[in-house]
Amino acid sequence: MAANLTKPITQPDLFDAIVSVLGQRPQEAGPKARATTTHVRADGRALRILVAEDNATNQRLAVRLLEKRGHKVVVAGNGKIALEALEKSTFAGFDVVLMDIQMPEMDGLEATAVIRRRERAYGKHTTIIAMTARSMKGDRERCLGVGMDGYVAKPVRAEDLLTEIERHAAPQAESPAEPAAPAPNAAAEFDEVLDRAAALAHVEGDTDLLGELVALFLEDCPRLVGAVREALARGDAKALERAAHALKGTLSNFAASAATAAALRLEQMGHGDDLAQAGEAGAALEAEIERLKPLLEDTCQGVAR
Repeated sequence: MAANLTKPITQPDLFDAIVSVLGQRPQEAGPKARATTTHVRADGRALRILVAEDNATNQRLAVRLLEKRGHKVVVAGNGKIALEALEKSTFAGFDVVLMDIQMPEMDGLEATAVIRRRERAYGKHTTIIAMTARSMKGDRERCLGVGMDGYVAKPVRAEDLLTEIERHAAPQAESPAEPAAPAPNAAAEFDEVLDRAAALAHVEGDTDLLGELVALFLEDCPRLVGAVREALARGDAKALERAAHALKGTLSNFAASAATAAALRLEQMGHGDDLAQAGEAGAALEAEIERLKPLLEDTCQGVAR
């Protein structure tokens, strides 16, 4: 047997297995990478990447992961700002757009549809890769249907994101190295509240980056929870879906399975316009966040030390 995969099989895992069987060697680590997991483009060129994402924690994570590989990154807080940045450069300023789906003012699906219409006048095609949570059936098909080139599920894993970028931003680089193991001194608390080892692996063992993400979340948490409370108080299903989605996107970065599941439950209630048990679900979410916050604070202080 030449290779062995564990189900469920993801496209990046299948790709890596095929490359391994065919005998390609992974690219050596580049000088920009601080962690041992690296992607180096075959042509050695830094990509110009536009990150369209409204969540501050997700913005920071994407920027750090990409800049560590030497790429140049610009952040747009919603689809409208991303469209304006592309139009300003006559659709020649960026090699790749990483597009969140649920954003205020103009979401990722609408922004992509407009981009595809307008760039035809310039004879251009900008690579657009969706970054979205796997919470609603048919998300991937909808993304590809409006003209996106690729799809990465949240919480974003560095290897998945970089492999998808390489797949669509020609020329394609060789297969990436295997993911690095978490740092040996990482505190391992395999818990539904906070899996520290998984959270650290999510940022490739970069304790400084994990500390930054935790600090951002703790600072932004009152606003995120407040948006959920306000939507519940108004009985606004659409606002609840948006607010719960934003909170879920941040929580998923920390492998906080219980809190993430509680936010997902509220998001699905909002999506289905079924708020009969939303008050109870909202209280459960806040309870999970209160359980999580002290562990995140300890993690942040541990990094600072």
